[in-house]
Amino acid sequence: MLEAMMSSPWVSPDPTDSARERSKQSSAQPGFVAPGTQPAQPGFVAPGTQPAQPGFVAPGTQPAQPGFVAPGIQPAQPVSPLPAPQNGQPRPDAGPGASGYSQSTSWAWAAKPGIIALRPLTISDLMSGSFAALRRNPKVLFGYTILIMTIVSLLNGLAVFMPFYSLMTLSGSTSDPQASYNDFLASSSLSLISTLLSYVVLFLATFLGGALINGVLSVTVSQMVIGKKITFGQAWSMVRGRLLPMIGASFLLFLIIAIPMILWGVGFLAMLIWGLESNIADSLAAVLFFIGLPLMLALYSLSVRFLYAPICAVLERKGPIQSLKRSWTLTSGAFWMTLGRVLLIGVVCGVIVNIISTLISVIVLGIGFAFLSSASFDDPNAVWGFAVFLVITSALQTLVYSLVLPIMSAYQTLMYVDQKIRKENFALVLAQASQGRG
Repeated sequence: MLEAMMSSPWVSPDPTDSARERSKQSSAQPGFVAPGTQPAQPGFVAPGTQPAQPGFVAPGTQPAQPGFVAPGIQPAQPVSPLPAPQNGQPRPDAGPGASGYSQSTSWAWAAKPGIIALRPLTISDLMSGSFAALRRNPKVLFGYTILIMTIVSLLNGLAVFMPFYSLMTLSGSTSDPQASYNDFLASSSLSLISTLLSYVVLFLATFLGGALINGVLSVTVSQMVIGKKITFGQAWSMVRGRLLPMIGASFLLFLIIAIPMILWGVGFLAMLIWGLESNIADSLAAVLFFIGLPLMLALYSLSVRFLYAPICAVLERKGPIQSLKRSWTLTSGAFWMTLGRVLLIGVVCGVIVNIISTLISVIVLGIGFAFLSSASFDDPNAVWGFAVFLVITSALQTLVYSLVLPIMSAYQTLMYVDQKIRKENFALVLAQASQGRG
């Protein structure tokens, strides 16, 4: 039941199903005339009399001939059939029920069953809709985000503490005159391995945590668009079966962006090292350096084009590759608008983070300097004290980002809805779905 509620109306309909539905609706309407056929002439009925029943003929009378018209009355002109649609598109003068993807809708008036009006959205609509979502369902948007970010921050704190603790062990082995070379080698290996593991943990925790947050929040906001306020349990039931496709789409997007940057960084570093012995390598390094900025701009452009891929994987129930293609289609012809909106919300959230972080940093730095000035790394208690300091810092950072991530997620989900409204006239489908909201 919950999956059905989510898959409708967000899943793109089959065009053949839409054509079949239009045929049923049109054939059921009185006076429908199939294209290419002549309409039947209505029989004449005198004013104030009841029309004769089909097939009834009074005794002693002749049945009326079809098309009979009383003298002095002009016969009704037959209704010309409407032209057949071209290229499978619905007629521009078809009724609202003809298709959910017609481009002829007038936006003079738009229903507002949920947090936004069902029409193309402005920047003001996106902002007000995002904050309206936070006000209407803070338990899911804030509560779930804080829960996931707390787990992520604990894992990140552990990842940061692991190399720090190994460095303390390495420092102890180097300062110990009785330590052997094998002890130093073991401490160095432990430090290197713990550092690498910490980066792996940081990446996995951040990546998976972000995917879980975006999935649940996008479903929650999409339901509020049609006036439905769902619980965390309902949202999780909707997202649970789409976790792998959503993570797959996010991971493919990460690879698309990361692999070129890694190759560029490795090549640039190799040319710098080789350039110590070769002038050609210096020239190649300079070329790679100037290629770096256009490369980053191109990759950022790709990230904008694939912005909706994780959302499509959840709401439209598509696979990872299909989600990337779907996002590319939605942003086609709307790149600059999408880019501008992404940059704007980035600036807004950046200002919010900086204001809160500045207030927190004053307290954190004061405590940190006081602790470091009196601590000795040879004291085990100092190590544990520093670990507590890291946990407190991580908790404060979690609080800050838990306030910003719901805004970002709600904003991007509404951007996705806006693109479907603009390109596919999805407002009609949403309006119909909102009629059955609970």
